[in-house]
Amino acid sequence: MRTPLIQLKQVMKSFTLESGNEVKVLDNVNFSVYDDEFVALLGPSGSGKSTCLRIMAGLTPATSGEVLSREKPIEGINLDVALVFQSFALFPWETVYTNIALALKPMRLPQGEIKVRVKKAIDLVGLEGFEEAYPRELSGGMKQRVGVARAIVMDRPVLFLDEPFSALDVLTADTLRTEMVKIFLDKKTATRSMLMVTHNINEAVFMAKRILVMGINPGHIRREIVNDLPYPRDDQSPAFRRMVQQIHAMITEAMIPDAPGAHETPSPTSSALPRPPIKEPPLESLPNVQIVEMIGLLEAIGDRGGTADIFELGQATGKEYGRILYLVKAAELLDLVDTPKQMVQLTDLGRHFFDGDINVRKRMLHELFGALRIVQMTTNLLRTDEHLRVPVEALTERVAEWLPNENPDAIVEALVSWGRFAEYFGYNDDTKEVYLDVGQETT
Repeated sequence: MRTPLIQLKQVMKSFTLESGNEVKVLDNVNFSVYDDEFVALLGPSGSGKSTCLRIMAGLTPATSGEVLSREKPIEGINLDVALVFQSFALFPWETVYTNIALALKPMRLPQGEIKVRVKKAIDLVGLEGFEEAYPRELSGGMKQRVGVARAIVMDRPVLFLDEPFSALDVLTADTLRTEMVKIFLDKKTATRSMLMVTHNINEAVFMAKRILVMGINPGHIRREIVNDLPYPRDDQSPAFRRMVQQIHAMITEAMIPDAPGAHETPSPTSSALPRPPIKEPPLESLPNVQIVEMIGLLEAIGDRGGTADIFELGQATGKEYGRILYLVKAAELLDLVDTPKQMVQLTDLGRHFFDGDINVRKRMLHELFGALRIVQMTTNLLRTDEHLRVPVEALTERVAEWLPNENPDAIVEALVSWGRFAEYFGYNDDTKEVYLDVGQETT
């Protein structure tokens, strides 16, 4: 059996928020990275991808479980790992050469060896001629090349890539993806394996040999996909597109299951059969997105005749796939869209909303938002106070009790943001209080 370079065993991670509430972000995560692997951790925002990476790098401890590097527990920083960050994280007062060389400072190497290593890394990432340039003189793509060179120069067996192309323009990102795959395949560095965090499905299929799809609430590994498409990969080939569509469907089904909407009428039940007990509706977790952004999504769907493919919608609007799913989930909570398979379509209410002016939309949002159980529970809490208001900290504590596996700060932020737009709740930032909007004048 192969010995894993890095391994997570039944890892759980929770964080304590400023409010004192604890949120579980990872639960029972198990996977390994082996020699000669390019692994992608793929999932929407909030699935714990970067937290996994930071735990394996030794930058943050796991709450429970085992974290091993070459079968030995990691204590402190993992010296088998070099990291390329999402942000460029360069020292603006240092040149390209010194920004790269600074990564070697803790090793106390002879100057001759430092020069040899830095020159090799600069050559590998195409930075020749820019050795004396400062970060302010570089484009985003060139800055990220410095970040890659700084990681490569450390001669670590595993290279971690934390969404390294998300801040770059499309063409620059495409070029760097191809070059990173080439560095992995050529084996001209000490890097034997790479682990990349990404929310970009095409990127994962283009680069990785193995794709670990993560789920949310809390983060966990939903499925492992072996990607045996030969390098170099053609993103227009039928096999490539099939794998992309397979992963799209998997993530979509996880976040917005294809189930009958609340507006659908259930089939009649024979009077001879006993009626099932009436169940209390589930307590909703509000996606932390802006209502105006959701309205923009509804307009994009309406402009397409009321039906759109979720993936194509993301491409057309320039929004990452995970963000689109959260926006669709928000619209579905308000009964404005249905989501059969990978399609999203306006409901009758959604079409009425799309056709309405701002006043019609406001009235509809007030009614639909007020129908959510979490809104009703919040309203009941506010009504217990004679002034119809409670401190936001008290509301956050109550939401943490209602939804113990969610981030209560994010949900309260959404409650206030949506509630303000729907003229349902108000918020006074001076007193840090949420109040019931009953038309009172502000003071």
